[in-house]
Amino acid sequence: MPCTRGTSDLGWLLILTVFFVAVFSSFNNSFVDGTQKTQSNSIPPQEVNTWRSVLVGTKAMLTCRPVPLETLIGITWKIIFRDNTSCTKAYREDKNATMETNCTDKRITWASRANQNFSLHIDPVAITHDGYYMCKMATSNGNFRHGYHLQVLVLPRDYHAFN
Repeated sequence: MPCTRGTSDLGWLLILTVFFVAVFSSFNNSFVDGTQKTQSNSIPPQEVNTWRSVLVGTKAMLTCRPVPLETLIGITWKIIFRDNTSCTKAYREDKNATMETNCTDKRITWASRANQNFSLHIDPVAITHDGYYMCKMATSNGNFRHGYHLQVLVLPRDYHAFN
């Protein structure tokens, strides 16, 4: 006697497997080196997240999406430290003015003028800089975000003894 229920279950399992393989392979192919990429004929993403790992004591530079300065309305860096208070740095093009809230770490600097590239610099990186950094840009062409999950790495104490 034929078993149709088992055959149909296997058919569904095969269909689901093919579907998930196709979805996950296209998902994995859309990322290179931890950053999202788009096809050349597609619209750029409005939000991108990047994972960055940096060594304690080095310099880190986090950049926003490059936009034509004539389209810029404003830009905000929202910094959410893992073990500390959040910090916000903002720039308004129409007033050529900056604003900071709860930003006390002088090792984090920001070039926030129209002739600059709006990158955030951390020099030197400390373990307290571990966290999430979000750049939000408002332009006449739309709003864009680029987030960084910054992981601060510390070398083992005996690292130099082995090298």
